[in-house]
Amino acid sequence: MKPFFAWLLPPLAIAVGLLFAGLAGGGCPCDTAVDEFAAAQSGLEREWLIQLPFDASMARVEHVVIGDGIVVAQTGDGNVHAVQAADGGESGPRAGTLLWTHSIGHAGGPMPPAAIGPDLVTVARDKDLYALERATGQHRWHHRLGHLTGAGPAHAGGWVYLPVGAENMLRLPANPHRAAAAPTPAEKTDKKKPAKGAARKKTSKDTAKPSTESLLPVEIATDGVVHDPAQPYRGGVLWCTTAGKLVSIEPGETGWQRNEFLLDRTPAGKPLVHEDTIFAATADGNLVRIDPLDQPGGGLRLTWRALLDAAPEPNLFLSGDKLVVSLGDEGLAVYSAATGELLGRTWFPGRIVSVCGGRIWLFDQVGRLSSIDLATGERRDRFCLGGFSFPVVNQSTDRLILASPNGVLVSLKPMPE
Repeated sequence: MKPFFAWLLPPLAIAVGLLFAGLAGGGCPCDTAVDEFAAAQSGLEREWLIQLPFDASMARVEHVVIGDGIVVAQTGDGNVHAVQAADGGESGPRAGTLLWTHSIGHAGGPMPPAAIGPDLVTVARDKDLYALERATGQHRWHHRLGHLTGAGPAHAGGWVYLPVGAENMLRLPANPHRAAAAPTPAEKTDKKKPAKGAARKKTSKDTAKPSTESLLPVEIATDGVVHDPAQPYRGGVLWCTTAGKLVSIEPGETGWQRNEFLLDRTPAGKPLVHEDTIFAATADGNLVRIDPLDQPGGGLRLTWRALLDAAPEPNLFLSGDKLVVSLGDEGLAVYSAATGELLGRTWFPGRIVSVCGGRIWLFDQVGRLSSIDLATGERRDRFCLGGFSFPVVNQSTDRLILASPNGVLVSLKPMPE
């Protein structure tokens, strides 16, 4: 009988070989923030590093999606990879463990970013929607779509939502075998447009509640082309159209209620949702905070509006009470999330990828990873990107995630004070 270490050596050798092959192929940490000594000087420590198992000569990383305790990466060969992003405790997997790899569709087909839910990871590919078990990657269900979808899926309140067609949102149960008991979102019936910047009032038809609910696929009117994937909001779902209409469908005492808010302008990326608050920016330079109305029937109200002095980039970032907005070539600005007051302005341009460890991390215009002090606006660090040139935008956690096109993923976390 072979000793234990003899059985361990072959898979260990394969894993080490894959990692070094990835580093040699453009993911070398030298002179980058991935280097442990360089990271420590910036107040960060390397949490984990992994090479995804795919043929980098045939495909590249296309999407990296960050969820609660998990990172999902999609590669052009049709593979979906799940990585444990946080320590699973005594009996769970360690941070940086490859949980599973699952092949979806075929190489070359359109594939928007995946969605991570409490129990599932859903992936749209070509004209199909696949649901994989989050912990194991096992296939749970598959839904054939009538046509291609532009935006990716979203998980909210036990349902999966996917934009289909020009003005519809497909809703499917995350668990098709569960008992049918929740109310069904109502079709939009009130055609009267609300006043500019106001929420639309509801009719009794909007909140009608049937005794039982079908688990069959349902298409909900979106009132326009959905700009980005939907997202969870107050136990329901929220989306924004390309014309700037925010729509939320939320569970209420008498059934589902539909609330709308008109930005009246093209949105600059997906709204940022924090608890019950919505932050949104428009392409022409408006920044707004929207909160729910505390009244029967609900609704959405404008809390504050700020005028930006340049067109914003797609992603907003929230750190404590500070809302960070990238203004592209014009630098970035920091606003109070509570009042909309301008707290700071810097003319250092770049694409923000994370706010981590009290610093704003961005890919600057000369191809380096730079950081800006969140409190003072001063530039603090500048690193060579090396092979870690695939931008991973993290609005969900306090981690800086770096990736190479050939599949090396690295997580950096703030050092304990």
